[in-house]
Amino acid sequence: MRFEQLPLDIVMEPAATLDNFIVGANGGALTCLRQMQEKGEPQLIYLWGESGVGKTHLAVAMGLKENDVPAFSADRLRYAVDDVDTLTEEGLDRLFALINEVRVHPGATLVMTGKKSPAEKFVRPDICTRLTWGAVFHIKPLEGDMWKAIAAQAKERGIEVTAEAENWMKNYLPRDIKTLSQLLNEMDRELLAKKKATVTIPALKAWLTKHGENL
Repeated sequence: MRFEQLPLDIVMEPAATLDNFIVGANGGALTCLRQMQEKGEPQLIYLWGESGVGKTHLAVAMGLKENDVPAFSADRLRYAVDDVDTLTEEGLDRLFALINEVRVHPGATLVMTGKKSPAEKFVRPDICTRLTWGAVFHIKPLEGDMWKAIAAQAKERGIEVTAEAENWMKNYLPRDIKTLSQLLNEMDRELLAKKKATVTIPALKAWLTKHGENL
């Protein structure tokens, strides 16, 4: 029997930081974000790329707190806005104001994310232009490094993913590091509760069934 690929929606934990972001080919972006975090420069960074590559992880690490666009406050220096391409006109108006405020307050920073490059002119011109006022990075998927990264995470947690389970995950689960890392985190909890340390195909199926996924 063949299974359909399963979409997962698992809450991100543990807390996202720059230190636990799996870099792959995104070293330049990470270096720039660290500089922003330490020195407040550049003040603006726009990260773009497909879903699941880690943009939200980086936004959280750099100050993302709200699902919407926050208003600027003199008591706050770090801001992040996720999924610029999904904002309403009202949201874009607030983003316009936030960018302008950040720019005139030394030390304030703003990280923005989206699925498209500014070159695609996917949003109204006044916003699209401002996305390029700072640094712009294409966040790329891990590709071949992804499974090495998952194996390293599993080893760090003291659990083993059998070769069969890894192949099953490759065939039937979404191929993005965010989803797989979240799944591994949740499976770790399940295994700890059962005093086990191995992720197997039956364990994966049992967990997914328990959490409402139809195999």
